[in-house]
Amino acid sequence: MSNLGRSNRKGALAATVAALLLAGGVQAQAAPMGDMPGTSGKAGAESGKQQTASATGTVAAVSASQHKVTFDHEPIPAINWPAMHMEFPAISSVDLSKVKPGEKVKFTLSGSKGSYTVQSITPAP
Repeated sequence: MSNLGRSNRKGALAATVAALLLAGGVQAQAAPMGDMPGTSGKAGAESGKQQTASATGTVAAVSASQHKVTFDHEPIPAINWPAMHMEFPAISSVDLSKVKPGEKVKFTLSGSKGSYTVQSITPAP
């Protein structure tokens, strides 16, 4: 076999491996919340039921333009979540201009199937 033929095969093999690695990365990023370590994927007994849960955490970031807040939150037993660093959308009535990174807060989430929205944020005692 000529060097040209080997070179083309190596190039094709490298391209195939790269495509498989990229496809695996995309699938991992799109994995549902229930596939994350330490989560059950169920909110209480019924995963499709709307749930409300209270939590405590530290504000890590605020995006007023997207109306989202990121928390380093403690475990949330009501929805079977371990402590995590997560970003959540907030309902329009939550005033994010009063929320600052580094603040310890109590917050309420509402949602189902791993998709939750911040309903309220108050300073933690």
